[in-house]
Amino acid sequence: MVVAAVGTIALTLACPAVAQPKKDAKPAEPAPAADPAPAADAPTDPAPADATDANAKKDAKPAETVEPPHEEWDIKDVREEPLKTYLFIGARYRGTIVPAFIQNLFVEGGKTIYSNTVGVELDIRKDGFSLIPALSYTEYGTDDILFKQKNTSDIPGNYSMANSSLKSVYATADLLWSTPISKQLSFEYGAGFGVGVVFGDLVTNWVFQSPNGTLSDEQGRKWALCQTEADGAGCNRREHQNSDVAKVGRYTEPSWFSGGSKPVFFPWIALPQLGLRYKPIKQFEGRFGLGFSLTGFWFGLSGAYGLEQKPKEK
Repeated sequence: MVVAAVGTIALTLACPAVAQPKKDAKPAEPAPAADPAPAADAPTDPAPADATDANAKKDAKPAETVEPPHEEWDIKDVREEPLKTYLFIGARYRGTIVPAFIQNLFVEGGKTIYSNTVGVELDIRKDGFSLIPALSYTEYGTDDILFKQKNTSDIPGNYSMANSSLKSVYATADLLWSTPISKQLSFEYGAGFGVGVVFGDLVTNWVFQSPNGTLSDEQGRKWALCQTEADGAGCNRREHQNSDVAKVGRYTEPSWFSGGSKPVFFPWIALPQLGLRYKPIKQFEGRFGLGFSLTGFWFGLSGAYGLEQKPKEK
């Protein structure tokens, strides 16, 4: 009985009775239908294509231009690329020493002579080789120098004086090869060739022995310049192998073109030519050189500006 009662209650709770409408109640009016909500996947009206493109262009950032990488210019980078020509323009100085012992190969007596040379040069350099054309001015000025003809007897007629105010303009070219010693320093070797145009005066004068003379020989004897052929022994033409001209009164030698002994052209041959080249930065080179030429031993200094330029930035 108890079990039946519990089951009846459980069934009653699980299935409630349906309410019966009252007889007098009116049927409820239906609520007005609401506008149906749009489906979640219903397409919306897209924005106009032109407006979208305009907004995209407005919001877009300009693209950055990427330049290709290039080597940074370093003025201290003195490397020289193979097959590339480098140009340097500069100035030079050379001093030439003509020792008395070289003069003694041709005459007796004499003294050491020093001459100065200045000029401009252009270094055309490629693959460790320099071709250096140059235009130079040289002065061969001397004081009065007493000479005696080579291998002749010791008589006044074989003595004379020479005084030079000669000058020359040379066109030359140096050919130099280099071997690196360090990054900035190289050893150079080669030769130089050229020709000079000579101008100025060459004075020659006969001499005679005199206690008041201004010139002295190796024996300590005094010699004076002949002003006339009658001044003394050594002043007469007959004493000079029957010379056609009396070289007295500071006689000026005519040039080769006029039958005299003054040169018009003079060759420049420097062999060997050795030196050092120093290049601390791209746009400068300096040189120290020395060598032997037809005019004697010489040493030289030069400095030149490099025409290599920094690449233009794009």
